[in-house]
Amino acid sequence: MNNDLYLVIDIGTSSMKAAVCTDAGEMLSSIHRSVMGPSESPRSFTSDRWITAIEESLPQLVGAFTIRAVVISGNGPTVVAVDREGSAIGPPLLWLDDRADPYPGGVSFYLPKIRWFQRNMAEADRVRWYLPFPEYLVFALTGEAVAITPGSEFNRFIWDEQEVRDSSVDPACLPPFVTIGSVAGRVTSAAQELTGIPAGTPVVAAGSDFLMSLIGTNTLRPGQTCDRAGTSEGINYCSDRAVRSEQLRTLPHVVEGCYNVAGILSSTGLLFEWFREISGQRSHDYGDMMLDIIRVPDGADTPWFFPSLQRRGSWEFQRGMFIGLGAHHSRAEMGRAVVLSIGFAVREALGILAEAGCPVRELNACGGQARNGLWTQMKADIADVPIHVPAIPDAELIGNLCCGLLAMKEAASLQEAADRVVHMVHTYQPEPARSALYREQYEQYQARFQRFQAALDACC
Repeated sequence: MNNDLYLVIDIGTSSMKAAVCTDAGEMLSSIHRSVMGPSESPRSFTSDRWITAIEESLPQLVGAFTIRAVVISGNGPTVVAVDREGSAIGPPLLWLDDRADPYPGGVSFYLPKIRWFQRNMAEADRVRWYLPFPEYLVFALTGEAVAITPGSEFNRFIWDEQEVRDSSVDPACLPPFVTIGSVAGRVTSAAQELTGIPAGTPVVAAGSDFLMSLIGTNTLRPGQTCDRAGTSEGINYCSDRAVRSEQLRTLPHVVEGCYNVAGILSSTGLLFEWFREISGQRSHDYGDMMLDIIRVPDGADTPWFFPSLQRRGSWEFQRGMFIGLGAHHSRAEMGRAVVLSIGFAVREALGILAEAGCPVRELNACGGQARNGLWTQMKADIADVPIHVPAIPDAELIGNLCCGLLAMKEAASLQEAADRVVHMVHTYQPEPARSALYREQYEQYQARFQRFQAALDACC
């Protein structure tokens, strides 16, 4: 039996995914567990849900396997405050929680949440560490407080030194940086009792799930693009230069010298799960839902769905509006309106990237949406580009594996590791006639949305 086994864990907004993988990228055992429902307020979330998910899932997942290293990634920017005993203080401030105190002109993703906590929580004087997520779970397993970064150029987006000095945040409460693909700590005896992972097992720094998805789809060379679709979605272009655009978000890439240029589609996955819930299809298979949706005739009288906020390069799908919805419309027709709105947002993001000098000629897809062939084909037709799907659509897990291989010196770089373990198994080619039809519908959608934008702004 291969003894070079890695336990890879990714905790997104709504669920935890974990697997035991070989050093060749083969998944031997896996588990999926929900942690938050689509209609649940982020303000009701508590840190113990993550700990409970790990305690109840890992022992059965690991079983008799001998684990060489544990690698954890997760959602962000999320902040958890802990005291000197390591216990969480107050609520975790999830990335989609609007409680924040922004610094004027600031670039840090985490400091606004920390500033809000310090100014609004009575327990703030008890805080020993403000931990990003998933570093909170690294801390729970190892007792080591760290902040994970792809490299020094990225550090200021976690917390900028000048912003820290100008704010009331005590820098002693901010943990030191460690780099992706390094050993952040080792499993403690107490953590062994809860998880079954032997004490002393290395825990490797991975960090943000969106960065792991870039590695796990091998979107690591200039010109490559990843469509990461989870609770939220991002169209992430690998560029050899920084792109200055108010319509796109540019951050340092995990590959030194490259940049991740992205159009952000916030909460597309959350929107679809919300629709499943309110339309009474919670137990209805995802594939069957999509089959019903694509069976709606192209010329049918269907409603439109508009997100609550659409600015070029940014779409907010947490709220929205059906336009032209009638009593005669079925849930399949409503579902078609929802998925078309997501597909059209992807199409517009590709256009904005092209205008910024980042032409997208193909997409590497990952996340829950990539598991559904009907939807992926529909998205390829709408976007009018080929879409490649990896053998393991939960790309964050394979990205974690690459970090583990680097930390354990089984690979000299993340690129080398990804070349070895990322395998694209299918390509969805756009069908010209369908793409032409969707192009016409997209133009109609944009024209109608402009008419309703003022009304949406007033409502939301």
